Amino acid sequence: MTPLRWRLTRALLFTLLVSLFAADAADAQSIFKRARDAARRAAEREVESRTERAVENAVRAAFDAGEDAIECLFTDPECIESAQAEGSDVVLVDDDGQYVDRNGAPVGTDNATDAIVRAPAAQSGAASGASPSAAPGTGAWANYDFVPGARPLFSEDFESDYVGNVPSRIEFESGVMEVVSENGNQMLRFGDASAFAIPLPETLPERFTIEFDLYHGDDWNYTTLATGPLVDAEDGFHTFHGDMKNHAASEFRVADFFQTGVSEGASGGSSLQRKDAFLSAMVPVRIAVDGSYVKMYIGEERVANIPNADIQRTDRLLWAVGGEVAATDDGSNGPILVDNVRIAAGGREILYDQLLADGRVATQGILFASGSATIKPESTPTLGDIVRTMQQNGDLRLRIEGHTDNTGTPEANLTLSQQRADAVVAYLTAQGISGSRLEAAGLGQTQPAADNGTLEGRQQNRRVELVRL
Repeated sequence: MTPLRWRLTRALLFTLLVSLFAADAADAQSIFKRARDAARRAAEREVESRTERAVENAVRAAFDAGEDAIECLFTDPECIESAQAEGSDVVLVDDDGQYVDRNGAPVGTDNATDAIVRAPAAQSGAASGASPSAAPGTGAWANYDFVPGARPLFSEDFESDYVGNVPSRIEFESGVMEVVSENGNQMLRFGDASAFAIPLPETLPERFTIEFDLYHGDDWNYTTLATGPLVDAEDGFHTFHGDMKNHAASEFRVADFFQTGVSEGASGGSSLQRKDAFLSAMVPVRIAVDGSYVKMYIGEERVANIPNADIQRTDRLLWAVGGEVAATDDGSNGPILVDNVRIAAGGREILYDQLLADGRVATQGILFASGSATIKPESTPTLGDIVRTMQQNGDLRLRIEGHTDNTGTPEANLTLSQQRADAVVAYLTAQGISGSRLEAAGLGQTQPAADNGTLEGRQQNRRVELVRL
């Protein structure tokens, strides 16, 4: 107890004693009650103060450089967008200056990172040569044409797994792997050559897409994926994960020294080239398959474009990593990190035909910055298809509907979905489409397309729908 607090305590006791001698029994009981209540209120204020300080410290500790973070109201997307455009992290607060999550709910010491919106480069690493704040259809994204499948078959961000465990939804085969936490995000880390399989609910269709974020850490590291069954190898060059007896007809490969693209198999075309963007940061890898046609992307750059790949299809995705994965004492190489795995049915289709046939199209290809209505540059192909379709069909009118999953409050989701629908309409009008041909509607979580109880369902529910009027 500090000297000041001790002096105050002695003064309070003296006052109580004097009062007791001067008062009758009833007065004494009242004095004791008031003193007890005052002490309880003081203790509650002390607990509240300590909790507030703990929350503030936890939020600030979640940043690599907390003093560089910008505070924004959780209801102010312009502030969030401006901060992200400058490459700054954002701390979300309410009107009273209290830390809240993206939906305005208070945060505590156990979920402090929910008050943070990371700058794009901090979330996944800037793609090679790409500007994280670039507008759709500009710069390096002008020729980007990847469109994700609309129906998720498998989605995993590793957030529901315990740190230190092997992910529960994969089939472990060999190696060293565990879920780790990096900068507030959980991801899968490989500490040695490893292999596993992802079970799928059905055989891969003719058209499907694969997406994941990847960090290699060493130019000898490699990541290989195969969608077909392994067959007897004809020679030592046609192998999967170093197995000299087996190989896949075609494999998707991401590597520097071993080259990136679609590898040659028993038949079909191949395309490989050296790429090192993933040696210094997490970068998105995207694969689009349409029959025998395969396109592969590292960040915004297309690295493979093959019309005659021999892509077999099963209900499992085989995944292997290798190279100099195990970190050395001098730190000259390091682990492989994987995050945000998504496998989906579908891909790029002729938009006008879909609208004529069904009257509405749900797309996963219009992407937004987390918790805001800022359209991400990866939306370029889908937005371009909409612009071209409306330019070529002058009588076509569309309602742009924003939909969310059930994460957060219904009110916040309704507001965000309306803001996102408005943002799409604003983009289309900026490209010359008359506003009289467009409507915007935010429906929040009121019209789910799938079960919100699964990752795949929630992802399918976060969508933009185009409705022919």
